[in-house]
Amino acid sequence: MDMEPHQIGQPVAFARVVCARQARRLALPRGWRRRRSRRRRPMFFGRMPSSAGTELLARVLLTALSLVLAGQTLAQDRHPLEPLDVSSPRATYDSFVSVMREIEAGYLSYRASKSVDGEGDIRDALVRARALFDLSDVPPATQAEVGSASVGYLFDVLVRLPLVDPGTIPGSDVADGDEPAALWHYPDTEITIHRVEEGERAGAYLFSPDTVARLPLFHELIIDLPPVRPTAYSNWRAEQVGFTGPLFPYDLIEALPDSFEVQVLGTPVWKAAVVFLVWAGLLLVILAWWRAVRRWGEAMQTHWRLAIKLTVPAFLCLAALAMRSAFLPQVNLSGPFAEGVHIWDSIVLTAGLAWAAWLAIYLVVEAIVASPTIREDSYDAHLLYLLARVGAFVAAAAVLVTGASDLGIPSLGLVAGLSVGGLAFALAAQSTVENLFGGVSIFADRPFRIGDFIRYGAMSGTVERIGPRSSRIRGADGSLTTVPNADLAKLHVTNYAAREKCLFNHVFGLSCKTTPADLEALLAQFRDHVAAHPMVETGPGMPRVHVVALGPSSIDVEIRATVATADWGTFLNTQEELILGVMRLVDGSRAALALPSQTVYLGRDRGKYVAEDQARAAPGSISVIATGVPDARASEVKP
Repeated sequence: MDMEPHQIGQPVAFARVVCARQARRLALPRGWRRRRSRRRRPMFFGRMPSSAGTELLARVLLTALSLVLAGQTLAQDRHPLEPLDVSSPRATYDSFVSVMREIEAGYLSYRASKSVDGEGDIRDALVRARALFDLSDVPPATQAEVGSASVGYLFDVLVRLPLVDPGTIPGSDVADGDEPAALWHYPDTEITIHRVEEGERAGAYLFSPDTVARLPLFHELIIDLPPVRPTAYSNWRAEQVGFTGPLFPYDLIEALPDSFEVQVLGTPVWKAAVVFLVWAGLLLVILAWWRAVRRWGEAMQTHWRLAIKLTVPAFLCLAALAMRSAFLPQVNLSGPFAEGVHIWDSIVLTAGLAWAAWLAIYLVVEAIVASPTIREDSYDAHLLYLLARVGAFVAAAAVLVTGASDLGIPSLGLVAGLSVGGLAFALAAQSTVENLFGGVSIFADRPFRIGDFIRYGAMSGTVERIGPRSSRIRGADGSLTTVPNADLAKLHVTNYAAREKCLFNHVFGLSCKTTPADLEALLAQFRDHVAAHPMVETGPGMPRVHVVALGPSSIDVEIRATVATADWGTFLNTQEELILGVMRLVDGSRAALALPSQTVYLGRDRGKYVAEDQARAAPGSISVIATGVPDARASEVKP
């Protein structure tokens, strides 16, 4: 009997259907078989009289027996790693029919005896079948669920449609240099196979994204019609919904009340309840572990505390991965509920990875700081802390962007959106970014470190913290000043802690009545006094004591010396001792320290009043003192 390529294997699969079902009917208890008959009704060629069905069954069995050897030969000819042919609409259509018959045979065998190997064979074939659909419009997190559902929907639809003439399907038998049509519609339907124009699968013929999106509607409209092609079950999508892994035996599932089969968002309620309970249990365990970790970490060093905290997001990621790769395939969710669970699983995994990346970077920095080579309060340690803050933020953001892409938010679009809004963001966060780079420049230039006493502008204090945005400086009065890094990087900063020694430089004013002889004696005593101090360094030209100026009211003597200490308190004590010694030497001599003074000479400027004085001195004039005038000026009255 001649058969078209897309029909090869159908009688063989049909024979396996019959044999497997008869074997199960003989092996199962009567009550179980009666309950199953209410839920699923196998159909081969639709509804027909029992006599016609028996006659057709016999004919098919004879045909199957004659094609067993041919079917085995075809199975042996196909290499296990050979991909499905998608070189033309006809090749894609035939590939779908072929892989569905493979799934059908594997599922019937799995129904007869659940096994891990049987489940793996079905899932492998289902993965190959999903490759025939263009899922580019589906988020990566839900592509597996949507693709698997599309396989069941499409097969249920095709077995209810009339057979299509293979000659009407564009194939690879076209003129040299030509390509098959870019688009093909299944006759009298909107099911479309189109050519992919770009991406990794460019040139392949796949069921179009619009077909994938509308398959549930097509399935709903046609599912009540009887199949017109041989199939083991009348509703393969229902079989997909009820499918479970070896973890859930059929005896256990069949023992459930019928109310448990009610679907919630496309998933039986018992499956939804199991997934909810398992996830709730995992989250409660992780929450309890997190509380225990917080309690134990209080008595640990920082790096050990971060290490034990890192176990919390690690367990969260392991829980998400275990649910995704081990438990959910056993439950086999379906419909919108499955898509929601897959999205939730991706969110938990992304959040856990971002949290773990954040803690891991801090852990590495703390481990480095904890090493004997770096002190915790050193400049390098604070530089590492700043880098940890920036690095942790960047790493967590990268994980979140990747996770958003997995949920259907294109990463390139997200980055482009950030670029478009980058100008507004930069303007809004200009001061923050400027302070961040100011902090980086401070760490790069190293003008001061934590604990240094500095003078910045007109203020001074001890540096307590250098952060990514600002630095905190403790003033001499105990007040804490927060200075933005951008402003601090622009100021002239004097670091008193960076000096190796201190300079004693003072000018003393002696009375102008000091004689030269007394002044020379005092200068010699000053030199001996300063050089004799144990904290003063002596060397060529140091210490220096010289008369530097004759001031308005004093003879200025400058004393300049180097104090061998970098500690400001020690320098102040030494300075005090030197000044008091100079005062004692002056007090024991015939000189004296000059106090700032000024001599003011008062006189009357007569230029303005010369004419008035002459007039008053003229004979015959009468001088009257005018009162009530603010100046009380004398005015002349003539007779």
